Amino acid sequence: MRTVVMWLSMLVMMAMPSLQVWMIGWACGPDGLGMGSALGTGRFALILVVLTVGAVLMSVSSSLAQDMRDLLQEPLMAEYQSDLTDALANLTPAQTLDDEVTAQVRAARDAIPYNVASQAADATSVVGALASMVMLAGSLWHMHPLAAVMIAVAMIPELLAQFGVEKLANELWPKRGKESRRANYFERLLDYPPSSTEIAATAGSFGIPAQARVRYFTMAGMWERVSWRRVQLTGVSSLAFALLTGGAFWLILTSGHAAATSIPAALVGIMTGLSVTRTTGEAFGNLMASTPMILAFDRLMDMLHANHAIPETAGPVGVHVEHLTYAYPVAVKSDGEDDDADDAHKSVTAVRGPALDDVSLDIAPGSIVALVGENGSGKTTLVKLIAGILDAPDGAVGLTSGKSGDGHCLDSWAERLGASSMVFQDFTHIEVTVREFIDPASRHTDEELRDGLRRARALDIVNALPDGLDTQLGQEWGGVGLSGGQWQRLALACTFLSGKPLWILDEPTAAVDATAEAAICYDLIANRPADTTVIVISHRPRVLTDMDRIIVLDHGRIGETGTYRQLVDRNGAFARLTRDSLE
Repeated sequence: MRTVVMWLSMLVMMAMPSLQVWMIGWACGPDGLGMGSALGTGRFALILVVLTVGAVLMSVSSSLAQDMRDLLQEPLMAEYQSDLTDALANLTPAQTLDDEVTAQVRAARDAIPYNVASQAADATSVVGALASMVMLAGSLWHMHPLAAVMIAVAMIPELLAQFGVEKLANELWPKRGKESRRANYFERLLDYPPSSTEIAATAGSFGIPAQARVRYFTMAGMWERVSWRRVQLTGVSSLAFALLTGGAFWLILTSGHAAATSIPAALVGIMTGLSVTRTTGEAFGNLMASTPMILAFDRLMDMLHANHAIPETAGPVGVHVEHLTYAYPVAVKSDGEDDDADDAHKSVTAVRGPALDDVSLDIAPGSIVALVGENGSGKTTLVKLIAGILDAPDGAVGLTSGKSGDGHCLDSWAERLGASSMVFQDFTHIEVTVREFIDPASRHTDEELRDGLRRARALDIVNALPDGLDTQLGQEWGGVGLSGGQWQRLALACTFLSGKPLWILDEPTAAVDATAEAAICYDLIANRPADTTVIVISHRPRVLTDMDRIIVLDHGRIGETGTYRQLVDRNGAFARLTRDSLE
C-alpha cells in the first residue's frame, strides 16, 4: 500500500510539467490571451487556476512522496538489519577473529540505512524524474524538437555530478567503518559500567580521549573530501543545466513557430520540470554509486549463509593431538606506510614465535584432565584448537568417538565445536536474563535449569534475585550486578546444562574463594554426566589432586605428565608450580 501511494504521488509530480504545458497552451487558445475581451479574462483566470492547482498538487505530492519514501525505507531498514543480525549468528569462531571480516560487517552495518534500504525509494525517484522529463520533452516537441531534446537531457549533468559525489562517499564507507568501530569501542568504555566506573576511579584515561579524537577527525576528513567534491561537481552541473534549459527556452522564444501560446506554456513547463528533476541527482548518485556496497553486502550475506551449521556431537569423545604447531598471525605495517586511513590496506601479515610447538597427546573419553603451566605456556591456545575455535594449519587435532576412543575421528573444527562446551576465565558477561544466559538455546524446563544451577552451586544466588530465572543481569540495562564469582558460577551452570560430551574450563574457579573452589571442583568430578570428558586449566595445583592426569606445558611444549602424586614426587616443573602457589 505504501509503495502504491508513493507511486501515485510520483505520478502526479511526473505528469505535472507536461500537463501544465498542454493546459496553458489550450487555455491561451490560438489567439493568445486576448486580455481586452471577456474570453481573454476567462483564459487568464484559467491559467492562474492551472498554476495554483499545479503548485499545490506539486507541493502535496512531493511531501506525500517523501513521507511514503520514509515509511517504505524504515521497514526495509529493519528487515535488512534483522537479516544481517540473524546471519551473523552463523559466523564461525575463525571469522570473528578475522579483521577483514569484522571490517566487512561494520561497513555493512553502516551501509544499511544509507545504501541498502534506500535502493527501492531511490529507484522510484529516478524513474519518476526521467519519465517526467520525457513527458515534458514530448509536450514541447511541437514547439521546437531540438529544445525538447535539450530539456530531456538537461538533468544528465546533475545526475553525473551526484554520481561522482556518491561514488567517492561509498568508496570511503569501508574505511569509515573501521574508524567508526574503533570510536564506538572508546565510547562504550566511557559510557557504560563497569568499564566507565573503572576508568573514573583510575588516575588518567588510558589515552582514550586522544585516540577517540583521532578517529572523529579522521571520519570528518573523509566527509570533507565528499563535501568538496560536491561543491566542485555541483557548480559544473548547475552551469550545464542552466545553459541547456536557457538554450531550450531561447530556441522556443526565437523560433518562427513560437506563438503567444507557446512562450508561457514552455516557461511554466520548464520551471515546473526544474522543481521535479533537480532533487533527483542525489537519488541517482546514491542508486548508482551504492551498487558496490550492495554487492559487498550480498557477498557478506552469501558467505554467512554458506557457513555450515554446527553439528551436535554425541559422546563419549576423547582427544587426539599429533605434532600440533600453532603461531598467531600479527599484522604489521609495510615499509613507508603511515597511519592515514587511506593506507590501511597496505598492511601485511607476519608471524611471531609459535604458541604451541610440536605438541602430541591423547585424552581418554570420560576422563578429567588438567592443563597447567606458567602464563604464556600455550594452555588456552591448545584448548581453543581442541574445541575448534582455532584451526590448526600444522599438525592434527581431533576428537575420537566411542568409550575406548577407537571410533570415528572428528577432525573438522565444526565437529569439535559441536562437541565442546567452554568456560573461559575472561568470558563475556552477556547482559540478558538468567534464563537466557544459562540456556541460550531455550531447551530446558525450569526444573532442569534449577538442577544445573544447583550442581554449579549457583541456585542460592538466583533464588535471591528479584525475579529469579527471569532477572535481568548487568547494570548497563538496569539489571542486577553480579560479582565475578557469581558470573563464573552461572557460566558453569550453562556448561552443566549444555549436554556436550567435552567440557573445557579455563580457570573455572579463578574468581571464587577457596571453599567454593573446592566445592565446584568436587561437583565437576562427582556430578558431571557419565562419560563426559573434562579439560581443566588451572594455576592452583592444590585443586588438582583428584584429576585423572595432569599435563604440564612449558613454552608451548609438553614438559611432563602424570597424576598429582606422580608429578609432585618427580620434583619437576609441576612441583615447582605447586610450591610457588603456596608462597
